[in-house]
Amino acid sequence: MLEKCWWGPVTVVPAESQDSDGDDSGDDGTSVRTSDTNKKQNHSEIEKRRRDKMNTYITELSAMVPMCHAMSRKLDKLTCNISRRSEENTEGHYKPAFLSDQELKTLILQAAEGFLFVVGCDRGRILYVSESVSQILNYSQGDLLGQSWFDILHPKDVAKVKEQLSSSDLSPRERLIDAKTMLPVKTDMPQGVSRLCPGARRSFFCRMKCKQATQIKEEADTTTGCHRRKKQQHSEEGDGDSCNLSCLVAVGRLQPSITTSHHLLSPTSGRRPNLRPIQFISRHAMDGKFLFVDQRATLVLGFLPQELIGTSMYEYYQHEDIPHLTKSHKTVLQSPQKTTTQVYRFRSKEGCYIRLQSEWKSFRNPWTKDVEYLVAKNSLVL
Repeated sequence: MLEKCWWGPVTVVPAESQDSDGDDSGDDGTSVRTSDTNKKQNHSEIEKRRRDKMNTYITELSAMVPMCHAMSRKLDKLTCNISRRSEENTEGHYKPAFLSDQELKTLILQAAEGFLFVVGCDRGRILYVSESVSQILNYSQGDLLGQSWFDILHPKDVAKVKEQLSSSDLSPRERLIDAKTMLPVKTDMPQGVSRLCPGARRSFFCRMKCKQATQIKEEADTTTGCHRRKKQQHSEEGDGDSCNLSCLVAVGRLQPSITTSHHLLSPTSGRRPNLRPIQFISRHAMDGKFLFVDQRATLVLGFLPQELIGTSMYEYYQHEDIPHLTKSHKTVLQSPQKTTTQVYRFRSKEGCYIRLQSEWKSFRNPWTKDVEYLVAKNSLVL
């Protein structure tokens, strides 16, 4: 018996087509993963370039800040930006645009009540002096230009002035504080670097000779200034190199003399006039060591502030005055009130004793209530 077979249309799907569809779906997944990987790599490269660029800027900024060479660790970005901004303001924008150089010089001389001068640090030559020097030292501007500053200084002050010009003590006595850890940072500044450090300000006393007098002028002259580096082009033909000239830019002011005030008597009554006492401020540790000394102490004691810092005040007291000074010292440590000492004798730099009277007050930490240091207001007793 024969069976009938019906032939109908049948759709045949080739095996290759099925395989190709599977490959397409796999390629799509691989391409998505590859795209994500490329995006991550591009983002990482962009971030790396940004960090490298920022580190390059920080390195350039730190090279412009003198104290960065002496520090073992790099400064943070905020400190570098602040230091650079301060340097730009000091060097470039030193005066308003509406003031000319001549008007600015006139205003400075009127406010300073002294004379402006510039001295080369290598040989002590006077490179510039203002015309107002004639009102104080009776020298004309032409008399001092090109002359040696040491020729008009008191012989006993030459060594002190040379020390200021050589800048051997330019490393800052202020302790640098790390912005992150708030701990002091050790700075081992080489002497060669410190000598060329621009903008290092200081104030010191010296005595200068008056032209019309045969002796050294009795009044002491205080000099306030800072070191600057000036680029000077050589004037020789064919020489295009430049050199760094370190100079001291200073303002000299006249100071009242202790000897003159002490012996100044009224011509009518024969009594001393009411003079304002000469005072200076000092800060001491709990054991009596000097932590800070006012610049006016040089006029009274003859010591520079840096010569007293780190030494004990008991090294300069007369032995007979130590017992009552020790008693006052204990009192001010135990009481928050001011303590006035008796008149005592303090040894000056010349070896003689000067009569002083001090008003001591302790500074206490507002949180721990512990004494941190002592503040002394020292008055000269004539």
